[in-house]
Amino acid sequence: MKILKILTLALLATLFSPQVKAQEKENNEKMVFMIVEDMPEFPGGEVVLKKFIANSVKYPEVAKKNGISGRVYVTFVVDTEGMVEDAKIARGVDPSLDKEALRVVNLLPKWKPGKQRGENVRVSYTIPIVFSLDDKEELKTINVTKSKMIDGEEVFFICDEMPEFPGGESTLRNLLAGMVEYPKVAKEQSIQGKVYVTFLVGKDGKVKDAKIARGVDPSLDNEALRVINELPRWKPGKANGEPVSVSYTVPINFALNQ
Repeated sequence: MKILKILTLALLATLFSPQVKAQEKENNEKMVFMIVEDMPEFPGGEVVLKKFIANSVKYPEVAKKNGISGRVYVTFVVDTEGMVEDAKIARGVDPSLDKEALRVVNLLPKWKPGKQRGENVRVSYTIPIVFSLDDKEELKTINVTKSKMIDGEEVFFICDEMPEFPGGESTLRNLLAGMVEYPKVAKEQSIQGKVYVTFLVGKDGKVKDAKIARGVDPSLDNEALRVINELPRWKPGKANGEPVSVSYTVPINFALNQ
């Protein structure tokens, strides 16, 4: 009897009953995603977004006088209608710059919302805004990237070069299939479902900080975590040519089949 089928790396389409689909849709409307199949899009793209921010920012006079500059990280949520909400300072520089960064982000117009499995979902987005004074005391650059400050470390969700498992995705799938041991208690109680595990691929390529993003049952959740924590070193992701920490999510589907 084949008891286990593992689907990894992509949020693959799966056949659900209408009740399960409805429940998942309800969960998606409440849940805030870090990365989804279709990320939110600013109308006109990132170039237009940069221009909008550059034209909207007013360098605070008090910051100019005191020579204050730096990078302000603002995190916000693009909701299911594409509206920006819950803007917060993830890492600030100075109250004057922080306040201005928040003001500008709250002015952002409606986005094209992110989607997961064809459904609009709420997605967290982070914009680092660089306030830099040149000789003429003007705002020099504003950069946009897909990252977030977590425990003082910049963690990317999308970067120039995403992490790669040695041998590729098929090798990772085969490795996980060979490593997973279906928990006995889950078998006996016919417990099955998809466990989402989020982890970081560090600058050195090591897997760390594995957490359950969406669980099914403690027995399946613990097994999924055990397997992820035993993964070998990856080729790290890169941004601007430098290794960076990247958040990665793997859905593992535990299915009992006759």
